[in-house]
Amino acid sequence: MVWKFYSVVLVLLVFVLNGCCVVTRPPSAAAFMNSNAKDLSGDVIGLAYYSGDLVHEVIHDKNLSGNNDERDSYEWPADFTYTHFFNYKNFSASLGLQTVVPFLQLGFVSKYVGVLGWMAGLGGIMAIEQLPLNENWKIGIAEHFSRNGFESRLKENDCGGGFGPTGACIGSPDPIYYTEVGVGAYLSYKSFAIEFRYGRDISESRNRFIFYLNWMFSVSKKEKQEEWIWR
Repeated sequence: MVWKFYSVVLVLLVFVLNGCCVVTRPPSAAAFMNSNAKDLSGDVIGLAYYSGDLVHEVIHDKNLSGNNDERDSYEWPADFTYTHFFNYKNFSASLGLQTVVPFLQLGFVSKYVGVLGWMAGLGGIMAIEQLPLNENWKIGIAEHFSRNGFESRLKENDCGGGFGPTGACIGSPDPIYYTEVGVGAYLSYKSFAIEFRYGRDISESRNRFIFYLNWMFSVSKKEKQEEWIWR
C-alpha cells in the first residue's frame, strides 16, 4: 500500500538524519488540525517564513589559551516541511522533516480542540482551539510552549592560518537553544491553510513572527480497499 511505503521511507529518514541537526521550531497548528479524520493517513507540505528579532551575529570570545574564538550564529529565514500523518480515531501520530531535521509528533485531534506534542532535539507542546464555520471553512487559535534552536558554529582562529587538520576554522556545529512561548491563528479552506504566529523568546527577550502556508495534498482512507485521494 502507498501509505505503508511512505511510512517506511520516513522512518528510515528519521534514523539516517537523526543527530545531524537538532535545530527546530514549532510545527503548524493548522496542518495538524486539518488531519482530523478517523482512520486516515495523509501528507501535508508547508512553507514557513520567519521575521522579527532573528539571530544573525558574530561574537568574539577569548578561549582558555587567551586566543580569540569566533562564534557565528544565525537563524534560517524559511523552512519547508513535509509531514505524514497516521490517525486512529482521535489519536494522531506523524513523522516529518522540517527542512533537513526529522521530527515526531503525537497528539489528540478532534473537530474543535487539539493537543500536540513534538520531539526533535527538545520539542514542545501546543493547545489548539478550532471553530468550523461550515463544511469547507475553519478558523482556529493556538498557544505553544517550546524549546527551539538556531544554528551556531564555533570557529577557532588559532589554527595556523588555514583550515587546519580537523577543519576547526570551518566551524564546529554547536546549536544554541532558547525557550519560547507564543500564540497564533489560522484560516483553513478545505485542504489549504494560512497561519500566523507570534513567539516570545523568554531566554533572550526576542520577538519572532511566523507566516505559514500549508496544503494537505493526499489522503488515504484505511478501509477494505484503500482509496487514495489527491486533493
